[in-house]
Amino acid sequence: MDPHQPPAEHQPAAAAAAAPPSLYTSINPFADPEQDGAPWGGEEAVDDAQTDTASARDAREEEAAADDASIAGSSASRLRATPAESLARTPAPLLRFTVGHVVDRSNRVPGFTIDVVTNLPSYKARKYAGVERTQVELERLEAHLRATYPECLVPTLGPGTTVSKYVPDYQNDRLVVLLLQQWMSRVAAHPILQQDYELRQFVEAPFAFNPALPASSALAAAGPQAGGGGGGGGGGFFSWGRPKQRVARSANPTPFEQQLEQVAGNMEAFQKSLVAARRWHGRQARARARLALGLKDVGTKMVSTGVVEHNARLGRALKRLGKCFLHVGACALTQSNHEGSRAIAVEDIYTVACGNVQWALSSRQLIFTEHQVAERQLERKRQAVAVLRASSSISADQAQDTLAEFNVAKSDADAKRCRAERVDQVLAADLRAFELNREGDFRAMFAALARDHLHIERQVLTELRAVLDFARHSSPAAAADPPAAPAAPPT
Repeated sequence: MDPHQPPAEHQPAAAAAAAPPSLYTSINPFADPEQDGAPWGGEEAVDDAQTDTASARDAREEEAAADDASIAGSSASRLRATPAESLARTPAPLLRFTVGHVVDRSNRVPGFTIDVVTNLPSYKARKYAGVERTQVELERLEAHLRATYPECLVPTLGPGTTVSKYVPDYQNDRLVVLLLQQWMSRVAAHPILQQDYELRQFVEAPFAFNPALPASSALAAAGPQAGGGGGGGGGGFFSWGRPKQRVARSANPTPFEQQLEQVAGNMEAFQKSLVAARRWHGRQARARARLALGLKDVGTKMVSTGVVEHNARLGRALKRLGKCFLHVGACALTQSNHEGSRAIAVEDIYTVACGNVQWALSSRQLIFTEHQVAERQLERKRQAVAVLRASSSISADQAQDTLAEFNVAKSDADAKRCRAERVDQVLAADLRAFELNREGDFRAMFAALARDHLHIERQVLTELRAVLDFARHSSPAAAADPPAAPAAPPT
Protein backbone atom coordinates (compact mmCIF):
# COMPACT_ATOMS: atom_id res chain seq x y z
CA MET A 1 0.00 0.00 0.00
CA ASP A 2 1.34 3.43 -0.95
CA PRO A 3 1.93 5.44 2.26
CA HIS A 4 1.13 8.65 0.41
CA GLN A 5 -2.28 7.59 -0.76
CA PRO A 6 -5.15 9.08 1.28
CA PRO A 7 -7.37 6.75 3.28
CA ALA A 8 -10.32 5.02 1.74
CA GLU A 9 -12.61 7.79 2.94
CA HIS A 10 -10.55 10.29 0.95
CA GLN A 11 -10.85 8.41 -2.35
CA PRO A 12 -13.45 10.04 -4.61
CA ALA A 13 -15.64 8.26 -7.08
CA ALA A 14 -14.43 8.10 -10.69
CA ALA A 15 -17.40 10.11 -11.86
CA ALA A 16 -16.72 12.84 -9.33
CA ALA A 17 -13.07 13.08 -10.37
CA ALA A 18 -14.06 13.82 -13.95
CA ALA A 19 -16.77 16.32 -13.02
CA PRO A 20 -16.92 19.43 -15.19
CA PRO A 21 -15.93 22.81 -13.78
CA SER A 22 -19.59 23.82 -13.66
CA LEU A 23 -19.62 22.50 -10.09
CA TYR A 24 -17.12 25.11 -8.95
CA THR A 25 -19.42 27.84 -7.73
CA SER A 26 -18.51 31.25 -6.33
CA ILE A 27 -20.09 34.12 -4.53
CA ASN A 28 -19.34 37.79 -4.99
CA PRO A 29 -17.76 39.07 -1.77
CA PHE A 30 -17.80 42.63 -3.07
CA ALA A 31 -21.32 42.84 -4.48
CA ASP A 32 -23.58 45.68 -3.47
CA PRO A 33 -25.70 44.30 -0.60
CA GLU A 34 -28.67 46.27 -1.93
CA GLN A 35 -28.54 44.46 -5.26
CA ASP A 36 -29.63 40.86 -5.59
CA GLY A 37 -27.45 39.68 -8.46
CA ALA A 38 -26.58 36.22 -9.68
CA PRO A 39 -23.40 34.55 -8.41
CA TRP A 40 -20.36 35.75 -10.27
CA GLY A 41 -17.31 34.05 -11.71
CA GLY A 42 -18.75 33.23 -15.13
CA GLU A 43 -22.19 31.85 -15.88
CA GLU A 44 -20.67 28.61 -17.13
CA ALA A 45 -18.94 28.15 -13.75
CA VAL A 46 -22.15 28.14 -11.75
CA ASP A 47 -24.23 25.02 -11.51
CA ASP A 48 -28.01 25.26 -11.44
CA ALA A 49 -28.12 23.26 -8.23
CA GLN A 50 -25.93 25.82 -6.51
CA THR A 51 -28.12 28.78 -7.51
CA ASP A 52 -31.35 27.43 -6.09
CA THR A 53 -33.13 29.45 -3.45
CA ALA A 54 -33.14 28.36 0.18
CA SER A 55 -36.74 27.22 -0.07
CA ALA A 56 -35.97 25.03 -3.06
CA ARG A 57 -33.02 23.49 -1.24
CA ASP A 58 -35.15 22.78 1.84
CA ALA A 59 -37.83 21.23 -0.34
CA ARG A 60 -35.25 19.02 -2.03
CA GLU A 61 -33.86 17.97 1.35
CA GLU A 62 -37.35 17.09 2.64
CA GLU A 63 -38.03 15.11 -0.52
CA ALA A 64 -34.73 13.25 -0.09
CA ALA A 65 -35.60 12.51 3.55
CA ALA A 66 -38.98 11.16 2.52
CA ASP A 67 -37.36 8.98 -0.11
CA ASP A 68 -34.83 7.67 2.41
CA ALA A 69 -37.63 6.83 4.85
CA SER A 70 -39.65 5.04 2.20
CA ILE A 71 -36.61 3.09 1.05
CA ALA A 72 -35.69 2.08 4.60
CA GLY A 73 -39.29 1.10 5.39
CA SER A 74 -39.87 -1.32 2.56
CA SER A 75 -37.16 -3.73 1.41
CA ALA A 76 -39.52 -5.33 -1.12
CA SER A 77 -40.07 -2.05 -2.93
CA ARG A 78 -36.31 -1.50 -2.94
CA LEU A 79 -35.83 -4.86 -4.64
CA ARG A 80 -38.49 -4.06 -7.25
CA ALA A 81 -36.99 -0.65 -8.11
CA THR A 82 -35.03 -0.49 -11.35
CA PRO A 83 -31.52 1.04 -11.44
CA ALA A 84 -32.81 4.01 -13.47
CA GLU A 85 -35.49 4.75 -10.86
CA SER A 86 -32.95 4.51 -8.03
CA LEU A 87 -30.60 6.88 -9.85
CA ALA A 88 -33.38 9.37 -10.45
CA ARG A 89 -34.35 9.22 -6.77
CA THR A 90 -30.79 9.86 -5.52
CA PRO A 91 -30.38 13.56 -4.62
CA ALA A 92 -27.41 15.56 -5.84
CA PRO A 93 -24.56 15.90 -3.31
CA LEU A 94 -25.12 18.99 -1.20
CA LEU A 95 -22.71 20.64 1.21
CA ARG A 96 -23.37 24.28 2.03
CA PHE A 97 -21.51 26.47 4.54
CA THR A 98 -22.91 29.77 5.80
CA VAL A 99 -20.47 31.94 7.74
CA GLY A 100 -22.23 34.00 10.38
CA HIS A 101 -20.09 36.64 12.07
CA VAL A 102 -16.82 37.24 13.87
CA VAL A 103 -17.16 36.17 17.52
CA ASP A 104 -13.76 36.90 19.07
CA ARG A 105 -10.91 39.33 18.43
CA SER A 106 -9.45 39.45 21.92
CA ASN A 107 -6.17 37.79 20.85
CA ARG A 108 -6.16 39.14 17.28
CA VAL A 109 -7.17 35.64 16.15
CA PRO A 110 -10.75 35.89 14.90
CA GLY A 111 -13.32 33.19 15.48
CA PHE A 112 -16.34 32.55 13.27
CA THR A 113 -19.75 30.92 13.56
CA ILE A 114 -20.60 28.54 10.72
CA ASP A 115 -23.89 26.85 9.80
CA VAL A 116 -23.74 23.69 7.68
CA VAL A 117 -26.41 21.95 5.60
CA THR A 118 -25.62 18.69 3.83
CA ASN A 119 -27.12 15.48 2.50
CA LEU A 120 -23.83 13.55 2.28
CA PRO A 121 -24.26 10.13 3.92
CA SER A 122 -20.94 10.32 5.79
CA TYR A 123 -22.25 13.12 8.02
CA LYS A 124 -24.15 12.24 11.18
CA ALA A 125 -26.76 14.98 10.77
CA ARG A 126 -28.27 17.08 8.02
CA LYS A 127 -27.82 20.46 9.70
CA TYR A 128 -25.22 21.91 12.06
CA ALA A 129 -25.86 25.33 13.58
CA GLY A 130 -23.40 27.63 15.30
CA VAL A 131 -20.19 25.68 14.74
CA GLU A 132 -17.39 27.91 16.11
CA ARG A 133 -13.97 27.75 14.47
CA THR A 134 -10.96 30.06 14.63
CA GLN A 135 -8.70 31.32 11.87
CA VAL A 136 -5.96 28.94 13.05
CA GLU A 137 -8.27 25.93 12.63
CA LEU A 138 -9.22 27.11 9.15
CA GLU A 139 -5.53 27.36 8.23
CA ARG A 140 -5.01 23.80 9.52
CA LEU A 141 -7.88 22.59 7.35
CA GLU A 142 -6.40 24.31 4.29
CA ALA A 143 -2.98 22.76 4.99
CA HIS A 144 -4.55 19.31 5.31
CA LEU A 145 -6.48 19.65 2.02
CA ARG A 146 -3.43 20.90 0.19
CA ALA A 147 -1.25 18.04 1.50
CA THR A 148 -3.83 15.29 0.94
CA TYR A 149 -5.11 16.26 -2.51
CA PRO A 150 -2.17 17.45 -4.62
CA GLU A 151 -4.13 16.67 -7.78
CA CYS A 152 -6.55 19.49 -6.83
CA LEU A 153 -6.02 23.23 -6.82
CA VAL A 154 -7.23 23.91 -3.29
CA PRO A 155 -8.65 27.46 -2.99
CA THR A 156 -6.47 29.91 -1.10
CA LEU A 157 -7.76 30.98 2.31
CA GLY A 158 -8.08 34.67 3.08
CA PRO A 159 -5.99 36.42 5.75
CA GLY A 160 -8.72 36.52 8.42
CA THR A 161 -8.08 40.20 9.06
CA THR A 162 -8.01 43.44 7.09
CA VAL A 163 -5.50 45.15 9.38
CA SER A 164 -2.28 45.93 7.51
CA LYS A 165 0.69 48.26 7.77
CA TYR A 166 -1.04 50.58 5.34
CA VAL A 167 -4.25 51.01 7.33
CA PRO A 168 -3.44 49.63 10.80
CA ASP A 169 -6.48 51.12 12.53
CA TYR A 170 -9.06 49.83 10.05
CA GLN A 171 -11.00 46.60 10.47
CA ASN A 172 -13.77 45.43 8.16
CA ASP A 173 -15.33 42.31 9.65
CA ARG A 174 -17.89 42.11 6.87
CA LEU A 175 -15.14 41.82 4.28
CA VAL A 176 -13.37 39.13 6.32
CA VAL A 177 -16.59 37.12 6.64
CA LEU A 178 -17.37 37.39 2.93
CA LEU A 179 -13.86 36.30 1.93
CA LEU A 180 -14.18 33.29 4.24
CA GLN A 181 -17.63 32.55 2.81
CA GLN A 182 -16.14 32.58 -0.67
CA TRP A 183 -13.41 30.11 0.33
CA MET A 184 -15.74 27.69 2.09
CA SER A 185 -18.26 27.79 -0.77
CA ARG A 186 -15.57 26.86 -3.27
CA VAL A 187 -14.27 24.02 -1.09
CA ALA A 188 -17.80 22.69 -0.55
CA ALA A 189 -18.56 22.85 -4.28
CA HIS A 190 -15.44 20.90 -5.24
CA PRO A 191 -16.50 17.30 -6.08
CA ILE A 192 -13.40 15.82 -4.39
CA LEU A 193 -12.72 18.14 -1.48
CA GLN A 194 -16.34 17.97 -0.28
CA GLN A 195 -15.89 14.23 0.39
CA ASP A 196 -12.87 14.69 2.67
CA TYR A 197 -12.87 12.97 6.05
CA GLU A 198 -11.15 15.80 7.90
CA LEU A 199 -13.61 18.31 6.45
CA ARG A 200 -16.34 16.30 8.13
CA GLN A 201 -14.31 16.29 11.35
CA PHE A 202 -13.95 20.06 11.00
CA VAL A 203 -17.75 20.29 11.17
CA GLU A 204 -18.52 17.56 13.69
CA ALA A 205 -15.62 17.87 16.16
CA PRO A 206 -17.10 19.09 19.47
CA PHE A 207 -13.97 21.01 20.45
CA ALA A 208 -10.85 22.29 18.71
CA PHE A 209 -10.07 20.92 15.26
CA ASN A 210 -6.50 19.70 14.83
CA PRO A 211 -6.00 17.26 11.94
CA ALA A 212 -3.18 14.75 12.27
CA LEU A 213 -0.76 15.53 9.43
CA PRO A 214 2.51 13.67 8.81
CA ALA A 215 5.56 15.89 9.03
CA SER A 216 6.34 15.42 5.34
CA SER A 217 2.79 16.30 4.33
CA ALA A 218 2.78 19.40 6.49
CA LEU A 219 6.08 20.54 4.99
CA ALA A 220 4.77 19.87 1.51
CA ALA A 221 1.66 21.88 2.27
CA ALA A 222 3.73 24.78 3.57
CA GLY A 223 6.16 24.58 0.67
CA PRO A 224 4.48 27.00 -1.77
CA GLN A 225 4.09 29.71 0.87
CA ALA A 226 7.47 29.18 2.51
CA GLY A 227 9.39 28.92 -0.75
CA GLY A 228 8.07 32.08 -2.27
CA GLY A 229 5.66 30.31 -4.61
CA GLY A 230 6.15 28.11 -7.60
CA GLY A 231 9.05 26.23 -6.09
CA GLY A 232 10.05 22.91 -7.55
CA GLY A 233 12.94 22.40 -5.16
CA GLY A 234 10.92 20.48 -2.57
CA GLY A 235 10.03 16.84 -2.62
CA GLY A 236 6.58 17.31 -4.10
CA PHE A 237 3.28 16.36 -2.60
CA PHE A 238 3.55 12.64 -3.32
CA SER A 239 7.20 12.21 -2.34
CA TRP A 240 8.35 11.13 1.08
CA GLY A 241 11.08 13.66 1.82
CA ARG A 242 13.37 14.81 -0.96
CA PRO A 243 13.09 13.15 -4.37
CA LYS A 244 15.66 10.50 -5.19
CA GLN A 245 15.48 11.15 -8.93
CA ARG A 246 15.66 14.24 -11.06
CA VAL A 247 12.47 15.52 -12.63
CA ALA A 248 12.50 14.40 -16.24
CA ARG A 249 10.83 16.49 -18.90
CA SER A 250 9.46 14.91 -22.02
CA ALA A 251 11.38 15.53 -25.24
CA ASN A 252 8.09 15.48 -27.16
CA PRO A 253 5.53 17.14 -24.87
CA THR A 254 1.85 16.62 -25.55
CA PRO A 255 -0.44 19.60 -26.24
CA PHE A 256 -1.70 19.37 -22.67
CA GLU A 257 1.84 19.49 -21.28
CA GLN A 258 2.61 22.49 -23.49
CA GLN A 259 -0.51 24.17 -22.14
CA LEU A 260 0.64 23.48 -18.57
CA GLU A 261 4.05 24.98 -19.32
CA GLN A 262 2.34 28.08 -20.68
CA VAL A 263 0.09 28.29 -17.60
CA ALA A 264 3.12 28.04 -15.32
CA GLY A 265 4.86 30.86 -17.19
CA ASN A 266 1.74 33.03 -17.10
CA MET A 267 1.28 32.46 -13.36
CA GLU A 268 4.91 33.37 -12.67
CA ALA A 269 4.68 36.60 -14.67
CA PHE A 270 1.30 37.47 -13.16
CA GLN A 271 2.59 36.84 -9.64
CA LYS A 272 5.61 39.12 -10.11
CA SER A 273 3.47 41.90 -11.55
CA LEU A 274 0.87 41.45 -8.81
CA VAL A 275 3.49 41.76 -6.06
CA ALA A 276 4.72 45.03 -7.56
CA ALA A 277 1.17 46.32 -8.05
CA ARG A 278 0.30 45.45 -4.45
CA ARG A 279 3.33 47.35 -3.16
CA TRP A 280 2.45 50.49 -5.11
CA HIS A 281 -1.21 50.08 -4.23
CA GLY A 282 -0.27 50.09 -0.56
CA ARG A 283 1.87 53.17 -1.00
CA GLN A 284 -1.04 54.91 -2.67
CA ALA A 285 -3.32 54.04 0.25
CA ARG A 286 -0.73 55.27 2.74
CA ALA A 287 -0.26 58.53 0.80
CA ARG A 288 -4.03 59.06 0.72
CA ALA A 289 -4.17 58.45 4.48
CA ARG A 290 -1.54 61.16 4.98
CA LEU A 291 -3.58 63.44 2.71
CA ALA A 292 -6.66 62.77 4.86
CA LEU A 293 -4.71 63.65 7.99
CA GLY A 294 -3.52 66.90 6.40
CA LEU A 295 -7.03 67.87 5.32
CA LYS A 296 -8.32 67.26 8.82
CA ASP A 297 -5.54 69.38 10.31
CA VAL A 298 -6.34 72.24 7.92
CA GLY A 299 -10.04 71.96 8.73
CA THR A 300 -9.37 72.01 12.47
CA LYS A 301 -7.16 75.10 12.21
CA MET A 302 -9.72 76.95 10.08
CA VAL A 303 -12.55 76.19 12.51
CA SER A 304 -10.38 77.42 15.40
CA THR A 305 -9.59 80.59 13.46
CA GLY A 306 -13.26 81.17 12.77
CA VAL A 307 -14.08 80.83 16.45
CA VAL A 308 -11.69 83.61 17.50
CA GLU A 309 -12.42 85.88 14.51
CA HIS A 310 -14.10 89.18 15.61
CA ASN A 311 -15.80 89.63 12.22
CA ALA A 312 -18.92 87.50 12.56
CA ARG A 313 -19.48 87.05 8.82
CA LEU A 314 -15.84 86.09 8.16
CA GLY A 315 -15.86 83.83 11.21
CA ARG A 316 -18.90 81.93 9.89
CA ALA A 317 -17.22 81.54 6.50
CA LEU A 318 -14.00 80.22 8.05
CA LYS A 319 -15.86 77.73 10.21
CA ARG A 320 -17.96 76.54 7.27
CA LEU A 321 -14.88 76.09 5.10
CA GLY A 322 -13.09 74.28 7.93
CA LYS A 323 -15.99 71.84 8.26
CA CYS A 324 -15.74 71.25 4.52
CA PHE A 325 -12.06 70.29 4.87
CA LEU A 326 -12.93 67.98 7.77
CA HIS A 327 -15.60 66.23 5.70
CA VAL A 328 -13.32 65.87 2.67
CA GLY A 329 -10.57 64.52 4.94
CA ALA A 330 -12.95 61.88 6.35
CA CYS A 331 -13.87 60.86 2.79
CA ALA A 332 -10.19 60.58 1.86
CA LEU A 333 -9.57 58.39 4.90
CA THR A 334 -12.46 56.09 3.93
CA GLN A 335 -11.08 55.87 0.41
CA SER A 336 -7.60 54.98 1.70
CA ASN A 337 -9.14 52.25 3.88
CA HIS A 338 -10.86 50.71 0.87
CA GLU A 339 -7.68 50.85 -1.20
CA GLY A 340 -5.50 49.48 1.58
CA SER A 341 -7.72 46.60 2.71
CA ARG A 342 -10.15 45.31 0.11
CA ALA A 343 -7.92 45.45 -2.95
CA ILE A 344 -4.79 44.35 -1.09
CA ALA A 345 -6.65 41.37 0.41
CA VAL A 346 -7.53 40.06 -3.06
CA GLU A 347 -4.01 40.74 -4.33
CA ASP A 348 -2.50 38.89 -1.36
CA ILE A 349 -4.78 35.89 -1.92
CA TYR A 350 -3.85 35.58 -5.58
CA THR A 351 -0.16 36.14 -4.94
CA VAL A 352 -0.26 32.97 -2.85
CA ALA A 353 -2.67 31.24 -5.25
CA CYS A 354 -0.34 31.73 -8.22
CA GLY A 355 2.47 30.16 -6.22
CA ASN A 356 0.19 27.23 -5.37
CA VAL A 357 -0.62 26.71 -9.05
CA GLN A 358 3.07 26.64 -9.97
CA TRP A 359 3.74 24.24 -7.10
CA ALA A 360 0.93 21.94 -8.26
CA LEU A 361 2.28 21.90 -11.82
CA SER A 362 5.76 21.11 -10.53
CA SER A 363 4.33 18.30 -8.40
CA ARG A 364 2.52 16.91 -11.43
CA GLN A 365 5.81 16.68 -13.30
CA LEU A 366 7.37 14.90 -10.34
CA ILE A 367 4.42 12.49 -10.18
CA PHE A 368 4.91 11.51 -13.81
CA THR A 369 8.65 11.11 -13.23
CA GLU A 370 7.95 8.75 -10.35
CA HIS A 371 5.53 6.85 -12.58
CA GLN A 372 8.24 6.42 -15.24
CA VAL A 373 10.72 5.19 -12.61
CA ALA A 374 8.14 2.69 -11.32
CA GLU A 375 7.53 1.42 -14.86
CA ARG A 376 11.26 0.88 -15.42
CA GLN A 377 11.55 -0.97 -12.12
CA LEU A 378 8.59 -3.15 -13.08
CA GLU A 379 10.22 -3.96 -16.40
CA ARG A 380 13.40 -5.08 -14.63
CA LYS A 381 11.36 -7.29 -12.29
CA ARG A 382 9.55 -8.73 -15.29
CA GLN A 383 12.88 -9.61 -16.91
CA ALA A 384 13.98 -11.24 -13.67
CA VAL A 385 10.83 -13.38 -13.70
CA ALA A 386 11.53 -14.36 -17.32
CA VAL A 387 15.05 -15.43 -16.35
CA LEU A 388 13.60 -17.37 -13.43
CA ARG A 389 11.21 -19.26 -15.69
CA ALA A 390 14.01 -20.12 -18.17
CA SER A 391 16.35 -21.41 -15.45
CA SER A 392 16.21 -24.87 -13.92
CA SER A 393 18.65 -24.32 -11.04
CA ILE A 394 16.74 -21.68 -9.05
CA SER A 395 15.68 -22.61 -5.53
CA ALA A 396 12.07 -22.38 -4.40
CA ASP A 397 12.80 -19.62 -1.86
CA GLN A 398 14.57 -17.49 -4.45
CA ALA A 399 11.70 -17.98 -6.88
CA GLN A 400 9.18 -16.99 -4.22
CA ASP A 401 11.15 -13.83 -3.35
CA THR A 402 11.44 -12.85 -7.01
CA LEU A 403 7.72 -13.28 -7.60
CA ALA A 404 6.91 -11.30 -4.44
CA GLU A 405 9.16 -8.44 -5.58
CA PHE A 406 7.48 -8.51 -8.98
CA ASN A 407 4.02 -8.29 -7.42
CA VAL A 408 5.08 -5.37 -5.21
CA ALA A 409 6.58 -3.54 -8.21
CA LYS A 410 3.43 -4.18 -10.25
CA SER A 411 1.16 -2.84 -7.50
CA ASP A 412 3.36 0.23 -7.11
CA ALA A 413 3.40 0.89 -10.87
CA ASP A 414 -0.38 0.46 -11.13
CA ALA A 415 -0.97 2.83 -8.21
CA LYS A 416 1.31 5.48 -9.67
CA ARG A 417 -0.24 5.12 -13.11
CA CYS A 418 -3.73 5.63 -11.67
CA ARG A 419 -2.42 8.56 -9.67
CA ALA A 420 -0.91 10.19 -12.74
CA GLU A 421 -4.11 9.73 -14.73
CA ARG A 422 -6.18 11.20 -11.88
CA VAL A 423 -3.87 14.23 -11.66
CA ASP A 424 -4.43 15.10 -15.32
CA GLN A 425 -8.20 14.61 -15.08
CA VAL A 426 -8.69 16.76 -12.00
CA LEU A 427 -5.99 19.32 -12.73
CA ALA A 428 -7.47 20.23 -16.11
CA ALA A 429 -10.89 20.93 -14.58
CA ASP A 430 -9.38 22.83 -11.65
CA LEU A 431 -7.29 25.05 -13.92
CA ARG A 432 -10.39 26.04 -15.89
CA ALA A 433 -12.28 26.80 -12.68
CA PHE A 434 -9.29 28.74 -11.31
CA GLU A 435 -9.17 30.95 -14.41
CA LEU A 436 -12.90 31.66 -14.19
CA ASN A 437 -12.67 32.51 -10.50
CA ARG A 438 -9.57 34.65 -10.99
CA GLU A 439 -11.24 36.71 -13.68
CA GLY A 440 -14.40 37.05 -11.62
CA ASP A 441 -12.54 38.04 -8.46
CA PHE A 442 -10.64 40.86 -10.11
CA ARG A 443 -13.69 42.08 -12.00
CA ALA A 444 -15.60 42.23 -8.72
CA MET A 445 -12.72 43.98 -6.96
CA PHE A 446 -12.45 46.65 -9.65
CA ALA A 447 -16.22 47.14 -9.66
CA ALA A 448 -16.25 47.52 -5.87
CA LEU A 449 -13.41 50.07 -5.96
CA ALA A 450 -15.15 52.05 -8.71
CA ARG A 451 -18.45 51.98 -6.84
CA ASP A 452 -16.86 53.08 -3.56
CA HIS A 453 -14.84 55.85 -5.19
CA LEU A 454 -17.89 57.09 -7.06
CA HIS A 455 -19.90 57.17 -3.83
CA ILE A 456 -17.12 59.09 -2.04
CA GLU A 457 -16.68 61.56 -4.90
CA ARG A 458 -20.41 62.25 -4.84
CA GLN A 459 -20.19 63.04 -1.14
CA VAL A 460 -17.27 65.41 -1.76
CA LEU A 461 -19.09 67.08 -4.65
CA THR A 462 -22.22 67.53 -2.53
CA GLU A 463 -20.17 69.14 0.23
CA LEU A 464 -18.41 71.50 -2.20
CA ARG A 465 -21.75 72.53 -3.69
CA ALA A 466 -23.05 73.29 -0.21
CA VAL A 467 -19.99 75.47 0.49
CA LEU A 468 -20.49 77.26 -2.82
CA ASP A 469 -24.14 77.98 -2.01
CA PHE A 470 -23.13 79.22 1.44
CA ALA A 471 -20.54 81.56 -0.10
CA ARG A 472 -23.05 82.95 -2.57
CA HIS A 473 -25.78 83.56 -0.01
CA SER A 474 -23.43 85.04 2.59
CA SER A 475 -21.65 87.49 0.21
CA PRO A 476 -22.14 91.26 0.81
CA ALA A 477 -23.90 91.70 -2.55
CA ALA A 478 -26.38 88.96 -1.74
CA ALA A 479 -26.99 90.49 1.71
CA ALA A 480 -27.53 94.02 0.24
CA ASP A 481 -29.84 92.87 -2.55
CA PRO A 482 -32.09 90.16 -1.17
CA PRO A 483 -34.00 88.20 -3.77
CA ALA A 484 -37.32 89.71 -4.82
CA ALA A 485 -40.51 88.10 -3.61
CA PRO A 486 -42.28 86.02 -6.22
CA ALA A 487 -45.14 87.72 -8.02
CA ALA A 488 -48.66 86.83 -7.07
CA PRO A 489 -50.30 84.39 -9.43
CA PRO A 490 -52.92 85.86 -11.80
CA THR A 491 -56.53 85.59 -10.71
